[in-house]
Amino acid sequence: MASQHTVRIEPLGKDNYDTWRIQMEALLVKSDSWSVVNGETAKPEAVEGNANVAAARAAWEKTDRTAKSDIILAISPSELKLIKGCMTSHALWQKLQAIYQSAGPARKASLLKKLTLHRMSDGEDIRDHLRDFFDTVDKLGEMNIEVNPDLLTIMLLYSLPPAFENFRCSSESRDALPTLEA
Repeated sequence: MASQHTVRIEPLGKDNYDTWRIQMEALLVKSDSWSVVNGETAKPEAVEGNANVAAARAAWEKTDRTAKSDIILAISPSELKLIKGCMTSHALWQKLQAIYQSAGPARKASLLKKLTLHRMSDGEDIRDHLRDFFDTVDKLGEMNIEVNPDLLTIMLLYSLPPAFENFRCSSESRDALPTLEA
């Protein structure tokens, strides 16, 4: 007896594209439709009177419809208007990527601003703060923007609230700044 595994993905919203994309790709790989979504497997060209090609086209279309519905069902209703008019799962995926994974100057400026101005508030979990900081650094890295490790360490130290003043002072008084991993 085969067991049914239900996969729950947080619907795509304006702030969770990076994690949503990873989970959605995994789901599409699991359902054997990722190659259609990423464009690796194109729809076979029609050949008049060739039953094998007709069967391959039908199979591709079924996989594409399934993938498209899986993606749509994992998108928040408020974001659905963005994909209106996408006819294939590949077109839908590319549209979402263009919207949420922009590498233009505005996106770069926004991430750099977030990195430099973000401050941890009193009572905020340090793990959440660190996760957000390093997530922003990773997004900049994906756009080929590498920030000097010493500068990142200083930015991280000064993003901490006043309660961390002793830690910050002791870190700065060392012969060398601690690495980000430390």
